[in-house]
Amino acid sequence: MKILFLGCGYLGYNLSEALKEDFETEVWGLESPYSSFSSIFKEINVFDLNLLSNQELKDVIIIDTVSLVANTAKSDNEEEFLDKLVKRYEALFELLKAKEIHSYYFVSSGGTVYGASDIPIKENHELLPKTLYAKSKVLLEECLIKSGLNYVIMRLSNPYGGYQVTDKKQGVIPVLIEKVLKNDQFELWGETNTVRDYIYIDDLSVMLEKLIQKDVKNEIINIGSNVGHSLQDVFNLVEKITVKKINLKKVEIDVPIIKSIILDTSKLQNLIEINCNISLQEGIEKEVQRIQEELK
Repeated sequence: MKILFLGCGYLGYNLSEALKEDFETEVWGLESPYSSFSSIFKEINVFDLNLLSNQELKDVIIIDTVSLVANTAKSDNEEEFLDKLVKRYEALFELLKAKEIHSYYFVSSGGTVYGASDIPIKENHELLPKTLYAKSKVLLEECLIKSGLNYVIMRLSNPYGGYQVTDKKQGVIPVLIEKVLKNDQFELWGETNTVRDYIYIDDLSVMLEKLIQKDVKNEIINIGSNVGHSLQDVFNLVEKITVKKINLKKVEIDVPIIKSIILDTSKLQNLIEINCNISLQEGIEKEVQRIQEELK
């Protein structure tokens, strides 16, 4: 069985590295800070349909980790922006259907598409996307479902861990740890009482592999730890493990921030009978050790 990752960012790189041990795996995309580390990366524009039409894709499982919209993105004309995005994907899905791929895994955002909730939220909850990023995920989910492809929509919580480029300001945990270890100032967007569901990348990769092995199709699935932690919890753990104080600088941004979101992962657990093995403290300890080695 062949696995093809679209996009070589944080998720594309780390998940492909985990899955290549058990599957024939490739990563296609544009060059990125991660691509030079991947031995299975090919520089291919996955939206170049003329190029894709010459590729053999029959029975391939495609995992889409492409991120065309940043989580802080804005647009003066959201409707036009999103319409162009959907049209690009509609054309891609039409080609992939003709190519008879096995299934298409789409990485969506469980942390943003539902809006806010103080209790774990299920897949059938009303979607309340507030940002351009969240709206793009919802529209592309709908586009994929309508495409006729076999699909798995993975609504991820907040993955962290593994190799991560911190200068892109993506992923609060590694950025925070590096700032603390370097005695630099950490920019805080939002409030310390915001609650998120964090999942370590190793747990995520195992869950993805189990879904592939079980040949799950045509499902929307929350993927997370099922446990909420405030940003203050993260700060406390980082200070405890590094034995350093965090130097905070509050920064105001004009993108809506969700105060609390925790994903109900009972559907995932029923499908593959698996839970997270790595607690937030253990995950942060692993990240501190990794980043300390990189800074030497």
